[in-house]
Amino acid sequence: MTIKVSCDICAKKYKVRDEAAGKRMRCKECGETITIPEPETDHDDDDFSKLLDDAVELEAKSKSIRRVVRKPMVKAEKYQGDEDGPVTRKKTNNYVQDLKETFLFLLDPANLFTFVFIWILLCLRDLVLPYGGRFGLFGYIIILGWYSNYRFSVIYEATSGRKELPELSPEEGYFIPMLKWAGTWLLVHLPAYLYLGFAIYFYVEDMAGGGVPNLIPQELADFLPLFHLGVFVFLYCAGLFFWPILALCVAVGGFETVFRIDLMIITIFRSMAAYFFTAGAIFITAVFQIFTTITAMQLGVVGIIIMMGIILYLEIVALRMIGLYYHHFKKRFAWHWG
Repeated sequence: MTIKVSCDICAKKYKVRDEAAGKRMRCKECGETITIPEPETDHDDDDFSKLLDDAVELEAKSKSIRRVVRKPMVKAEKYQGDEDGPVTRKKTNNYVQDLKETFLFLLDPANLFTFVFIWILLCLRDLVLPYGGRFGLFGYIIILGWYSNYRFSVIYEATSGRKELPELSPEEGYFIPMLKWAGTWLLVHLPAYLYLGFAIYFYVEDMAGGGVPNLIPQELADFLPLFHLGVFVFLYCAGLFFWPILALCVAVGGFETVFRIDLMIITIFRSMAAYFFTAGAIFITAVFQIFTTITAMQLGVVGIIIMMGIILYLEIVALRMIGLYYHHFKKRFAWHWG
């Protein structure tokens, strides 16, 4: 085969052998140096058909090769927590962590300020205002109503998972919240005090008018027989056990929900362990309050102030535990209020 080459200056055409490819030659007409190119390869139809078959065969082999499937580092799971959480990350139950932060709520400066302010108001209510005559009585009722409203606010705010204590300004006034708070305690303790009234009445009648004791734990323990005293204590503790779910209904669903005893009982059975833990906090707080009442006269003013601070702390923790109980276990509740 020969290579066709031409001069770029005078266009003189030459034919040289294939062995001269890549070498240089001088044009005989003008003397220009010409570089001999590589010979051109002519492809026929068979060559193109062969190339096409090879490409098809390689494509088939590539599809038959099993490719490695990379698994995601984090598996996306359906989120079961609050509505504002991430969808691709599994929500862990942080009930224990919220309880720890509840017991340490005083570490927050804002919560500490609120706590001290309420502590001062309660000390003013119980140690100063009772000696203020009519104005003292009026101030006593105002603080009592405000604090009753604030207690429900602590429960309600905790139902949303908030870690801060509610604001100090009342939203529902003073008188109505006080009646609601007193009403919840009256409802849960009504069986115990009804039984106590009947026991005292019939026992005094049997003793031919031996006198009626005051409703003080020490006098009741000395006056009533052990059986009647035991039944009263049992009914009183049963009321304490039932009070958290009742207070939660009032705080979240309104006072009219106290008549849905069926829903409350179903809810308690669905979340028995968590409810027992919450009711235990209420029981401890109530026992401490009774102990403070019995020993108040022996503590002195300073001792009473310190005991009131401890009671306030235990009460706020117990109320927040009621709200957190709803926040973390509301899917097991027999209702959906709030």
